[in-house]
Amino acid sequence: MNASRSWKPGDERVQDHLKTPLREAIAFLETHSYRYAVIGGIAASQWGLLRFTYDVDIKVLVPDTEYPAVRAALRAAFPDRAREHVPENPFIVAVSIEGVIVDFLLTLPGYEELIVQRAVRRDLHGFSAWICSAEDLVIQKVVAGRGKDWPDVESLLIAQRGKLDEAYIADWLSQFAEALEKPEILTEYQRLLAQTKALL
Repeated sequence: MNASRSWKPGDERVQDHLKTPLREAIAFLETHSYRYAVIGGIAASQWGLLRFTYDVDIKVLVPDTEYPAVRAALRAAFPDRAREHVPENPFIVAVSIEGVIVDFLLTLPGYEELIVQRAVRRDLHGFSAWICSAEDLVIQKVVAGRGKDWPDVESLLIAQRGKLDEAYIADWLSQFAEALEKPEILTEYQRLLAQTKALL
């Protein structure tokens, strides 16, 4: 369950209940030299969409496709499991840190690795972390294509207009639209992009 409100400069922060879990997760990843990118609501708040979120989502780059080793390391560091009633997903390690669900999302080869490689270091008011780029956040939301994602895409395009690498976004969305056989996601993105540009 998420709720969003309008964003103002200076709102790029992490909600208090997420700070300790996020810091602990980041400390583990950086201490063990795992590359990562914070995504989801926390990333959205860094790019102009202030969103109240109840959990932490982190993409983790898996070296040499060593998925079992990375899963084991994360489970050992954070033994409290989250969502125990949900069937195990080999690419998601869901843990509970200080009562907050932290999803470590293990990258698949290809585009997901780029999300981590293109992450931007951001100050989170007291600590810093690698945050998913605005472009990759837009791409992920367009590909997800849920009802709640499209208003977010529009808000991000408005907040970041003139700053986005539109060619990068268009290239990847064209590839996803073809691979998923969903040309409508590219069409809707293009419509929103034109609409936000018309606001200038």
